Amino acid sequence: MNDQIQTKLIYNKQKVTYKNLSEIFELNFIKISRLIPLLASITEETIGIKSQSNDLFIICHEKSPYTGTYTLTHKIKSMDKVINRPDIRFKIYFDAKLLEVESICKETRINSNHPLLVDCSDLSFQLELNLFMLRWLDYCLDKYNGAKWITKN
Repeated sequence: MNDQIQTKLIYNKQKVTYKNLSEIFELNFIKISRLIPLLASITEETIGIKSQSNDLFIICHEKSPYTGTYTLTHKIKSMDKVINRPDIRFKIYFDAKLLEVESICKETRINSNHPLLVDCSDLSFQLELNLFMLRWLDYCLDKYNGAKWITKN
């Protein structure tokens, strides 16, 4: 079953369970591992460079042998400052092979009209954040597959 079909099946269920959510965590881990094969060894800001694409940044906030906290983003020049968008902060569990999104752009909701708004539990919110990551990783894999990853000087 491909990722898009599996995602639709998970998201269209009425009740979100931890099992549904952990399936997304697993898919996100697989995708980030394909996008950045050496992620487990990254301990500082690293840039993915691919011709004719904006640079993709992976910023390491914390790294231990079994976990790491990172931000995946583009740095966009806007007027006289640089903003990070979409600014996805996530925790990765290397031993369990899971990726859990902690925040996206420090906003509380990505989509104020999501189908679970009336009964939005913590699991529903986590599902929303992690589905966004899943879709963005698809985009990144399409744009940055085979990118050269260099440490920022």
